[in-house]
This record gives sequence, structure tokens and C-alpha cells, in this order.
Amino acid sequence: MKIAIGMPTNRLIKSKTAQSVMRLVANTKVDYDYLFFIDDDQVFPPDTLDELLLCDKDIVGCVYKTKYETQADVCEYFDDERPQGLFKVKAIGTGCLLIKCDVFRRIPQSYPEEYDETSCGWFNYIWNDNGSVAMSHDWLFCKHARECGYDIWALNTLEIGHIGQFCY
Repeated sequence: MKIAIGMPTNRLIKSKTAQSVMRLVANTKVDYDYLFFIDDDQVFPPDTLDELLLCDKDIVGCVYKTKYETQADVCEYFDDERPQGLFKVKAIGTGCLLIKCDVFRRIPQSYPEEYDETSCGWFNYIWNDNGSVAMSHDWLFCKHARECGYDIWALNTLEIGHIGQFCY
């Protein structure tokens, strides 16, 4: 099994990161099985990758909190229920996310109605007219994955810290 690790170094996935993902998936010399995103401001248990692999899902991520005083889970639930363990969600952040590389081969890299000068493969943003983010790269990726028939899975049994002014 071959796993590539993507480690964005700030809140927004830059074009270079997305371009690296595209090269990784397109590379026929090395056939990766998974891409594991982990943000550089995350604190996670040593067995995190093993636990995500055990889930055996196409797209699965750990639930973690925002790094601000007002706490919220970095995932979008289908309803008001907050299940325990492994469960489906509408979207989850790329801060701790495992994706089977076959997913990238089945989801279009770009959608013409969303294209602008910031577009970068599977991880794009939708911008408001005032320049603020209308939909982030991770939410948009999850939306497209669901449109292509994939489920988005969340695991909330691991304690993932998110470093801001404190470790949340």
C-alpha cells in the first residue's frame, strides 16, 4: 500500500498544493492508493492514519474543532444528530482527511461554472462578489464527491487538536 501525505501550511490550500495532488494522481510511475491530508496546525494521536485506514472508506476524515474561541466541528452534519463513531456527513475539513486515489480519477478536476483564476483542480473555492469565501475548497470537494456518488465519512473517536491561540 502506498500513501502520499499532503500537508498544507496554512488555512487555504494553495494552487501549488492542488497542482501537486494532480501530478501525484496523474503519475503513472507511482501508483498511490491513498492521499492523506493533515494540516500543520493539527495535533493527532500516532494511530490516526491506521484508524482511518481501518474504516475502509473512499473518503474519511476525523472530526476536529475550529481553532477559534467559538468552537464548532469542522464538518457539516446532515441533521441535528451528533452520532458517535463512524458516520456519514455532508462535508468535512481537509485538516485530517484520507482519500482513496481512485476518487480523483472519477471526479472531474474542474467545473466550468466555478472556474476562475484561482481554480486549482479538485480543490477550488467559490467566492462572493466582495471577495469573501462563499464555499471553501474542502466543502466544494465533498459536494462534488457526493454528486459523483461518494459518501463522505467522519470519525469522531480520535482526539484531534487544532492549534490557534490555544490547542482546541
